[in-house]
Amino acid sequence: MEIVSRKDSKLLGRSEVQVLFGGKSGAINRKEAIHEVAQAMNSSEAKVALVRLSPQAGSRNLVGWFHVYDSEEGRKEVTHDYLSVRLLTKEEKEAAKAAKKKADAAAAAAAAPAPKKKK
Repeated sequence: MEIVSRKDSKLLGRSEVQVLFGGKSGAINRKEAIHEVAQAMNSSEAKVALVRLSPQAGSRNLVGWFHVYDSEEGRKEVTHDYLSVRLLTKEEKEAAKAAKKKADAAAAAAAAPAPKKKK
């Protein structure tokens, strides 16, 4: 793994890092990539957000774009939810979808007006 570029953003409290994984295209998954970047940046995995992994045409190299935040709260506040959903397994995604559907149904039932009684 080689860090190609690093740009610090003080306003957002993060570093934007571009990484080259030599010969790892198809051999590394998202969680492993986050783990390697966290180790290289001396940070925890909870502070690293994967933005994109792209293979290079004609080679086995893989380029990744990551945001490494100063705090876990800062990552949760700034990053989009879909970036976190990408890291879940199929079973975890289905469980989260079922929990969201149940919560939405409960919220809809609570918001519905009560039927009026006739006198």
